[in-house]
Amino acid sequence: MAFVSSNVFSAPPPSAPTAEQAQGVLCGPWALAFPFSWARNLIEDIELSDVPHAPAWLMGAANVDGAVIPVFDLARWLDPAQGTEAGPGSHVLVGGEGDRVAGLIFRGLPTLVKTVAGVPPSLPPALAEFARGAAIDATGRPWAVIDAPALLEAWAAELSLA
Repeated sequence: MAFVSSNVFSAPPPSAPTAEQAQGVLCGPWALAFPFSWARNLIEDIELSDVPHAPAWLMGAANVDGAVIPVFDLARWLDPAQGTEAGPGSHVLVGGEGDRVAGLIFRGLPTLVKTVAGVPPSLPPALAEFARGAAIDATGRPWAVIDAPALLEAWAAELSLA
């Protein structure tokens, strides 16, 4: 299994993003922000291995720095008609620590966002329970800050029932 890693960022440099900043990614029509405390790496041109009998939103497994991690399609999980295909223009945001590392596929490039007080933008009910706040980018676009560890735990529970 091979992959080409393009580390747009690894961990935030000491002088760069603070705890108030996050990576914003577009998953389908939803603008989602993942805190730098979770988001660790960005990968392009990733090769995925199929996971037998997995739901469509578990895109596959990838070898990232010697560890095999699951790669999820959050857009397809929320709406089976949506979906992000692996290939040119797609990226995987890798986050977590230890045995709780996973990837989220998305299109385009990540956006630096800053958390703000307020209510996150509207999300589908399945995702709204994981929204932990709001963020904005440099243009003022609203983003929902997502509790990625809680979301991954929910996915793990859902997969264990399958």
